[in-house]
Amino acid sequence: MTENGIPDVRQPADSTVRTWLRLMRLPTVFTALTNVLCGFTVSSSERSLPDILALKHFWLLLLSSAGLYLGGMVLNDVFDAALDAKERPERPIPSGQISKKSAAVFGSMLMLTGVVAAGLAGIFAETEPVGVCIALILTAAVVLYDSVLKNTAASPFGMAGCRFLNIMLGASCAGSWADVWSGPQVTIAAALAVYVFGITWFARNETGDSSRLALTSGLAVALTGIGINGWTAVKVMSVQPAATGALIALCLIAANVGLRCMQAIQVNQPRLLQKTVGFMLLNIIFIDAAMVFCVTGSSRLASLVVIMVIPATLMKRVIPMS
Repeated sequence: MTENGIPDVRQPADSTVRTWLRLMRLPTVFTALTNVLCGFTVSSSERSLPDILALKHFWLLLLSSAGLYLGGMVLNDVFDAALDAKERPERPIPSGQISKKSAAVFGSMLMLTGVVAAGLAGIFAETEPVGVCIALILTAAVVLYDSVLKNTAASPFGMAGCRFLNIMLGASCAGSWADVWSGPQVTIAAALAVYVFGITWFARNETGDSSRLALTSGLAVALTGIGINGWTAVKVMSVQPAATGALIALCLIAANVGLRCMQAIQVNQPRLLQKTVGFMLLNIIFIDAAMVFCVTGSSRLASLVVIMVIPATLMKRVIPMS
């Protein structure tokens, strides 16, 4: 009410652009973009950064991934509105800053943008419609995860599948169906899926009293995903000397993730566990960069991936990643 007794119908003070960015969990989108960068570069014979940046389908694949990922984040909160009202009342929808209907429309439009961009990428690349097919499957997988799988024992499989498809979306303009579904991108996508399976397992009880055994198991699976990439690096060392540097980087990433997670497991507090999940997600960028360097031997292409950590790190200071 105002001082004159008239109802105040203005929007909440915090109903701003930042609120929509919080709804999308914007900092995490950079890990999706690096998946596409990784999938694109390891599946392409093109190693010149300027030439890659000049490709229209390269940018359209990035737009596709961003649309699908951010749309999925928004729809996640739409489906979780009732639960968030109890566990996270400060989130944009339960706090009343954004209506559930508006969020549903916005999330759906983002997903549609992702599918259309993938279709256009295939047209500009003059390849078979692999990208739009992967985008449609990824859309279905995201909606299935958000609406059904997330609160079940199958949730790690759902999230892992989405990340696998995101890497393959990046590789979708590599040529024919056979070209896309062969080569190093498939193994790298599988390794990321295992890593994300572990993160999701680790995160399942991040807001409650988590089992130390479950947390440790999740960490072990995540480290296995990094190990698969390490095995890939060892295999290509004979033909790609840069793989040695990539293997060292992967070992350092594994050690960093392992130490950080073990500290969080010892404390076992929801707030610290949530931050640790964000840390594990952020390391996807470094894993992707290591694999780009491993396969291409190009420090410039690897740097293009690593640089994504800058906006992600800066944004996560004001916009939570989980």
